[in-house]
Amino acid sequence: MAKPINDERRNNIVQYVLNQKRATVTDLAKKFEVTTETIRKDLLYLDKNNILLKGHGVVTVANSYLENEFALKKNENTDAKIQIAKRAADQIPPNCVIFLDSGTTALQLAKILNLRSDLIIVSNSALISQISSTSDNQILIMGGELRKKSFSYVGHWTIQSLQQIHIDIAFLSCSGFHSDGPSIHSYRELQIKQAVIENTHKVILIADTSKFQQESLYRYARFSAFDLLIAERSLKKIERDYFPSALNILES
Repeated sequence: MAKPINDERRNNIVQYVLNQKRATVTDLAKKFEVTTETIRKDLLYLDKNNILLKGHGVVTVANSYLENEFALKKNENTDAKIQIAKRAADQIPPNCVIFLDSGTTALQLAKILNLRSDLIIVSNSALISQISSTSDNQILIMGGELRKKSFSYVGHWTIQSLQQIHIDIAFLSCSGFHSDGPSIHSYRELQIKQAVIENTHKVILIADTSKFQQESLYRYARFSAFDLLIAERSLKKIERDYFPSALNILES
């Protein structure tokens, strides 16, 4: 599992390269107002951790950190996501306020919850608003800036809206894991998830087992922030060892 990047400049370097697709050592030194030697040390660290790739005078993003397009992710491990959604639905008592994030597993859960009529469903996902449009549940979609890669709303307006609501149960997804918590590719999505955690009574992590061997850029919470992990099946011992013993895991 990847270690979290704690250095602010290194985070900013990664974000800059993500936006620009590529950069030179000279460009980065000018951008961040440090020496080329300092940048080379930063890039050596980021290359060693398989986040950026160093070439001859050019740096790019490592393939493992490039985010898949949402349409592709939606069709990955569909059966596993449906199993997780079924398990997650069983965790929701009557008359509950729940949050569904913009992950593809949450879309499967939204489909199942269309059969209910007693819930208040809060989400920042534009797609969940479509899926739940025929539901008798009350649907609250947090507006803001549309992030097209995930069809989710992000930014200050979204966070401000979330801070006005107390959520009973939040279902949060991830793209992979760091050693101490789940991770995602987008810093803007990280801000939303952290705002949700701060305003939620019970936080449930939903992740299919393919994520256990994957890495993403930003760790958005420590495992201690979650009350429960739901996967599509019981975990093998080697898989359980990825997680701290204090984290509750739903077993078959």
